[in-house]
Amino acid sequence: MWKSHIIKSQTGSDDPELQETLQDALGQVSPADVIAIAEELAERQARLFSGFEPASANLAVSFPEIFAAVTHTRANAQTLASTFAHTDYRLFDDLLTGVAPTPQRVAAFVEQFLALDTRLALELATGLLHNIAPQDNWLWTRWLWDPTTGSGALPLLAGGIHNLGSTSLANGYTRVGAVSAMSLKFGEGTGLLTPELLNNEKRAPFAKSAFLACVYSVYMYGTTSWRLSREFNNLLPKLPNMARRLLGLRKAGSADC
Repeated sequence: MWKSHIIKSQTGSDDPELQETLQDALGQVSPADVIAIAEELAERQARLFSGFEPASANLAVSFPEIFAAVTHTRANAQTLASTFAHTDYRLFDDLLTGVAPTPQRVAAFVEQFLALDTRLALELATGLLHNIAPQDNWLWTRWLWDPTTGSGALPLLAGGIHNLGSTSLANGYTRVGAVSAMSLKFGEGTGLLTPELLNNEKRAPFAKSAFLACVYSVYMYGTTSWRLSREFNNLLPKLPNMARRLLGLRKAGSADC
């Protein structure tokens, strides 16, 4: 079995039972799972985001599915649908095709919608950018880094929050990108990132997102399982499907989101 370096003392309680539970959770994800998730992300990108035109008349038709793709709960997708139901979609032009540096465009977009939860606005803005051009843009989701709670996959891997602190949204986006890039290097030592994934032109741009979703799912599954009885543990979704949910993908073998 491949050896993982994901579980570190900084990831939670020092209780040995929790560490054992986390290690058991690791057994539920494999390199093949990460490949499959990256493949699904690439297929969704080609179907939904390829040739994306923010001011297109077809945008209103596409947006319900797009909202579901950039956030991990139906409630959040519905909030976005309600917020942008009567929006002039040209508001998205500056975010997606503006001339300012990407961190500034992300911050400007989020600051337009003060009534919307900042985390959700960030998920929308960065989800659009990442899915349209994954090789150039990265995600900033609450499960990656939530500064309001100091939690997420990135501080787990970085061993703390010191590299993620920021004084502005633009700087925060830059820092999330830097730590995300570092995590890919870290991921190469886990056995989850294989040449079959990283050397594939279609899958490679989504390798980082697939890996990070699996990392956070391992922690979330392990800590949740640790606190629940065995009876309730059986009700938890399988770990790769938890990662799919974080990325707005359908669970394996299901036609339902």
